Amino acid sequence: MRLKPLIVLAALMAALPGFSQKQALDVITRKLSEEHMRYLSSDSLEGRRTGSDGNDAAAAWLSSRALEIGLKPMPRCANLFQPLVYLRVTPIPGESTITISDSTGTLLHSTAALPLMAPGDTVDVSGEVVFAGYGYMNSEEKYNDFADISLNGRIVIIMTRNPELRGSGMPDPESGISEMNEARKLPMIMMQKAKAILFVADPALGGNVSSDLLSMGGSYQLTPLFRKQLFSFALNAYTITAATADLILGRSGLTLTQLQDSIAATKRPASFVIPDLKASVRINVTKDTVTSNNIIGYLEGSDPILRDEAVLFSAHYDHVGKDLAGNIYNGANDNASGSVGLLNIASAFAAMEKRPARSLVFFWTTGEEEGLHGSSYYAENPLWPLNKTVAAINFDMIGRSKRETDRGASSNGRFDITGPDTIKVISGDDCRQLVSMAMESCDESAIHMIDEGKGDHFSGSDHYPFFRKGIPVLFFFTGLHTDYHKPADDFEFIDFDKLVKVSRAGFHTGYKVATAAERLEKDRKRQQ
Repeated sequence: MRLKPLIVLAALMAALPGFSQKQALDVITRKLSEEHMRYLSSDSLEGRRTGSDGNDAAAAWLSSRALEIGLKPMPRCANLFQPLVYLRVTPIPGESTITISDSTGTLLHSTAALPLMAPGDTVDVSGEVVFAGYGYMNSEEKYNDFADISLNGRIVIIMTRNPELRGSGMPDPESGISEMNEARKLPMIMMQKAKAILFVADPALGGNVSSDLLSMGGSYQLTPLFRKQLFSFALNAYTITAATADLILGRSGLTLTQLQDSIAATKRPASFVIPDLKASVRINVTKDTVTSNNIIGYLEGSDPILRDEAVLFSAHYDHVGKDLAGNIYNGANDNASGSVGLLNIASAFAAMEKRPARSLVFFWTTGEEEGLHGSSYYAENPLWPLNKTVAAINFDMIGRSKRETDRGASSNGRFDITGPDTIKVISGDDCRQLVSMAMESCDESAIHMIDEGKGDHFSGSDHYPFFRKGIPVLFFFTGLHTDYHKPADDFEFIDFDKLVKVSRAGFHTGYKVATAAERLEKDRKRQQ
């Protein structure tokens, strides 16, 4: 029986690299991971938001490290940068105000406006004020805070959280402010053409709206100039203190606490137009153009034919920056961890005496938090042919393990963070060969793999644009934790032993793909 030349080649390569692989894996250490993480998650980078100085500094640092370990610019490229250009709109400090006046125009109160999302242009709106309870609707319980009022052309005040209509009528005492819960209220209000939304902490919360809610937006808004905008999205939503809310409500002789107690007691809305009152919101902005860079380098494969194919590894290095209250979101797990993991993997491959047959592309993306901008742009403007990209392996949040605080509801079901010896792997569920390679690689790296298939988080990271292009994908992911998109996602909560294990599992997986005799094929039944 005569063996195919490619099978012979694969057998020879499989026999050689055992020692070389071990040497490569020795490069992936806890010490180096900690050093890299300490910089990428530091306050000095101010949350690495796309379009910020901190993002630029992180890009320069990653590019420098990548070149040091031996990555080369992509073919026909002078450096590792692929630029993305944005229009940046920034509110001018001290020129964002909410004013309250009576029907005669007499000024009653003025306070700084804290937008939940920076506006896309100057804001200057005014109108009557409506109190609309929690801004909540529940058809099953026949509860609707908007039932008997019109929001059209008015400014609406709503409280945070939701009433427990089958319980005390008050919000769940164990629940805090959920960014996703508050975001769900916005479409209905916007559809009714309210001019602005004023969020106030419900009195039972025991404090004013904090960074839990302010994380819905940053200190500026970005509009991509590298693609056509199909629509313009403007969200005039702001936070006010309980004291400001009570001053506004004082025109009706009621307080926020009285209104919340009334809703709880009757389990009915208490919405109304506040008499003899007008509110105005004014935001002045500056506009400029900024560039943020994808960082892309590669290592050439060793086979003269198969080197034309590549395995692509990705991780986004951007995060959400700072909120308008000045809190820094360092994003240690999201996604300094994946960026460090990608450096680990690139370093390991670069240290090999004999490279795999196929080439290896390493891709640190920007703009992921803005809507998968960097990976989507690359998928439309690839620097390595997509038909020669055999797999895309993504790392996003790979450094956290479950803690006592990781309980309760998340923005997508419940917090599903894994333990110190476990990692989730999400795939397109259409290439079992690739999933099997990942499973074997996790076993070899002493970490248990949960095969999530497409899973709840499938479309939420940088593997997704490649899946849409028909490329087999994997996504290594710890699961969601309570510090997700919070200032507390910081260095001290990273499980570096887990980060090292996942980095090694990623290396093993990519190695198997890069040395396979035959290119990965999708499962026919699963594609139908």
